[in-house]
Amino acid sequence: MLRHVLLVCLMIQCTIADTEYKKGTAVPLAKRTWLTLHGDEPVVVANGGFSGLYPSQTDIAFRNVFGKNGTVFLCDLHMSRDGHGFCLSQLNIQNTTNAADAFPDRRKTYTVNGKELQGWFALDFTSDEMFSKLLVTQSIFSRTDLFDFSSPYPTDLFLEENNNTQVWINAEYPAFYNQHNLSLVDQIKQLLEVKKDISYISSPDIGFLKRMGPVFHGLKTKLMFKFPIDRSTVEPTTNKRYASLLTNLSMIKKFAAGIVVPREYIWPVNRARHLKSSTNLVAKAHKQGVQVFAYGFANDNYLPYNYSYDPQREYLQFVDNSKFAVDGVVTDFATSASTAIACLAGSRNASRKVHTLIITANGASGDYPGSTDLAYQKAVDDGADIIDCSVQMTKDGVAFCLPSVDLISTTTASGPFMSRATKVEALQSSMGIFSFDFTWEEIQSLKPQMFSEFNGELARDPARKNMGKFVTLSDFLEFAKGKAVPGVLINIENAAFLAANKDLDIVGAVMIALSNATLDKQSIQKVLIMSGESSVLDKFKDIPTYQKVLHIKKKVEFVTNETALEIKKHADAVFLHKHSLYTQFRGEGFTLNLTNLIECMHWANISVYAGTVVNEFQDIYMDFNSDPYTLIHNLIYYGADGIITQYPSTANAYTRNLCTGNQESYRIPDINPGDVITYALDPKEVEEYKPPPPEYLESKDFVTPPLPPVAAIAKKNDHGGSASNSIFSLL
Repeated sequence: MLRHVLLVCLMIQCTIADTEYKKGTAVPLAKRTWLTLHGDEPVVVANGGFSGLYPSQTDIAFRNVFGKNGTVFLCDLHMSRDGHGFCLSQLNIQNTTNAADAFPDRRKTYTVNGKELQGWFALDFTSDEMFSKLLVTQSIFSRTDLFDFSSPYPTDLFLEENNNTQVWINAEYPAFYNQHNLSLVDQIKQLLEVKKDISYISSPDIGFLKRMGPVFHGLKTKLMFKFPIDRSTVEPTTNKRYASLLTNLSMIKKFAAGIVVPREYIWPVNRARHLKSSTNLVAKAHKQGVQVFAYGFANDNYLPYNYSYDPQREYLQFVDNSKFAVDGVVTDFATSASTAIACLAGSRNASRKVHTLIITANGASGDYPGSTDLAYQKAVDDGADIIDCSVQMTKDGVAFCLPSVDLISTTTASGPFMSRATKVEALQSSMGIFSFDFTWEEIQSLKPQMFSEFNGELARDPARKNMGKFVTLSDFLEFAKGKAVPGVLINIENAAFLAANKDLDIVGAVMIALSNATLDKQSIQKVLIMSGESSVLDKFKDIPTYQKVLHIKKKVEFVTNETALEIKKHADAVFLHKHSLYTQFRGEGFTLNLTNLIECMHWANISVYAGTVVNEFQDIYMDFNSDPYTLIHNLIYYGADGIITQYPSTANAYTRNLCTGNQESYRIPDINPGDVITYALDPKEVEEYKPPPPEYLESKDFVTPPLPPVAAIAKKNDHGGSASNSIFSLL
């Protein structure tokens, strides 16, 4: 038990990224009025505790909830054969416990709400069997099973251990239990003897809620009528479809203080995974004096594309729009909901509280094909500090922006030009279709293509898959100047290969383009030159206003002082893979220890940019709650000087969060590497793990010989690849 308490204590550390906060000069924010029924801040309801990480409804899940003040703990009430209550997420416990393995002969079939359901059920076990022989398991298979070691949580113990917390009891199947001579009404009466101030009781059964009315008369408990996902389902007491009952809110008001509905009831989603217009449900309910809570929130949902896989944007859609705010959200990730409500709501026009560089990775390439006009325009609109161009060369000498020299993944070249595929061992082990084998006119005949490491349900918006236009380096620089972007990053790779094998001077093309844009003669806009090759960076050493960034492409875990000093000879900053900042525990997707890279780089007076940060939950270690805001916060907490991201909107929103510098508010948690596994697992299990030897960063990884001469560049055009009509003029 102690280790769980310690984890909660560790997670309540304060944000220290703000200078004013560290000086203690920040003032509390004025209390705002919300568009909820009573004007209060929306409530966060932790569905089964921190069920996004731990098995739902377990003691460890409830003990490790970190939410804003007033966060409510929700327990789904179920009963054992001998009449004891337990918190369990489902009626059929086949996928939520080890019942099928521990009691293979207990499989049963029951009729539930008119339908046959086969599996394992709590009412077929005694409370002793439940508590001593069953273990609760993570029911969502994409989540970790590392914490599948807790017994089912008795409801009386749940109330005792959370006596100072607001709690919510959901009674999903009172009619089913009544059929088997088990009364949820009587069970709740007994629970009131343990804790009088149960905050909420919910059920989809009207008869049950009406019987609860006299039980809670004179108490502050709110009765909530819960609607199922399928609104065509029949309610057991009235035999009416829930869709019909939803139109009679005045009737619901007679026995319930509010309704609990799937979030799609409020913001419907079409088959293409785009939001439709909101319904008027919240407005109608509030007009009748009925509260509205929405459920089904989770960071690892496959979100509508409108949210760019940013989970906080979904919460804000429900609580921070100009028309309405739901009164509460029921979520598997209370930390993220708390961040959205306490820190991000109302911050759209706030000044930055966290001063860190936001650097794009091929523009806003999470929303549009990378390095296109649309990706760059979105990056500027989203508040990026530095927009980037990864320079590629055509065979007729035009320098343009594209994420990769290989056209296969980021353009439509594999259709019409598959015959040009070739293998270039010096560049990559697989076949490719390379930009240097195409003229600029041929490149323009292609379409950009959205690239992502994720497929299936995490693929990026198909409607934007081929949107946008390719951009020459010259046009990119003119766009950046015209938009007064604080800075640009020019990424140069494969310079030696292009010079020796293709007679293309990529370094010269970049220098000429920067000079033509007069960016070499000013210091207002930052110019960052990035490469994984020291010889490229050395070509720019005579221009003091340029910051040289060494791209460490491989994941490393240790650097010596000598190597850091060698880096300093060539670069002012490094771009490190975000997972290089911490080691991993057993390949489980959890951090173990902080590496020495940031400390050592800072010792050598080298800035550190961490990336690439994306919003998709599968790319975020589970310590960080599958939440890009928690990740960004902690990368900065570990010492990163800038964030390189495909979603600058998310990083920008983080820097404006209202919690940083506000001593009285909720805080985004500081999570030291190893916190979660150290305090959630048996310490001996962690101590016995022997990580592999660390991957060292060595000089041979980045020190490259001087670039070879380019033999035949006189016939090339300018140059920087200026196009006669800038495609940005259309934006």
